[in-house]
Amino acid sequence: MKYFLEIVKRGSFTAAAAELNLSQSSLSKHLKALEEELGVRLLDRSTRSFRVTGAGEEFYEFASRTIEEYNELQSKMDSHRDKSKRTLTIGTIPVMSQYGITSLIASFIKQQGDIDVGIIEGRSHEILELLDSRKIDLAFIRTVSLPGSGYKVRPLVDDELVLVVPKEHPLAGRESADLSAAANESFILLDSGPGIHDLCLEACREAGFEPLILHEYTRIETIIGAVREGMGVSLLMRKVVEHFESKDISIVGLRREYATTVALVSLTGKKPSGIMKEFCSYTEDWFVTQG
Repeated sequence: MKYFLEIVKRGSFTAAAAELNLSQSSLSKHLKALEEELGVRLLDRSTRSFRVTGAGEEFYEFASRTIEEYNELQSKMDSHRDKSKRTLTIGTIPVMSQYGITSLIASFIKQQGDIDVGIIEGRSHEILELLDSRKIDLAFIRTVSLPGSGYKVRPLVDDELVLVVPKEHPLAGRESADLSAAANESFILLDSGPGIHDLCLEACREAGFEPLILHEYTRIETIIGAVREGMGVSLLMRKVVEHFESKDISIVGLRREYATTVALVSLTGKKPSGIMKEFCSYTEDWFVTQG
């Protein structure tokens, strides 16, 4: 019926076949099978185009009503499926493995069983846009990236900014140093948008210099690789760097601390669903247990 309606609507087998992503010969076979089943001709194809027969006009009205009612039925059934299936969409900055978020979500899914979890990874401002537009339910994000009020924040993991240098660097091996000691270095920074990037600039400026930024990358692995090859130094979060366990770089603490907190964030104006409440509670307990 859908094929027949599309042929009449488009006024052409060629146009209908293109819209339906079928070959013209295949579409013709479907129409022929329909006419044989009904025992009447629906289209008169004696000319270069076609003409809808009297039977075809009656069948067109019937098919239109039937398809419309079928689509309405499908919509109602979809709403019932949505109510019976619990879904959760989570946005996160690219720190899932480094902070144990991957293990957290996997454990939650295993415990729940009947839940569909969607995960979207992006930079801080991208995740916030999705949260603000209610396209995601929850977000794992650093609190330094939050623009202001309007969010319910559940702090989870604290971390600190550190200087990352090649193993042969004069500062390598030091437990800590003043950031001013790196004033003449070329920096390779994380292009994460407002948040960590701004924190790095703030740290350098408070140390008395404007950093020479050689490169900005979106992936931590790329930055660590560049530092390892001696292309420059970087400012990154300690737990993130430690996760990669590279022996060819050295982590130097900053004597003036610049801390950040990864938090689970939701909108204050959005009423949380039952599964959102369960996940938030599970997450807080998880991070307490993990220490």
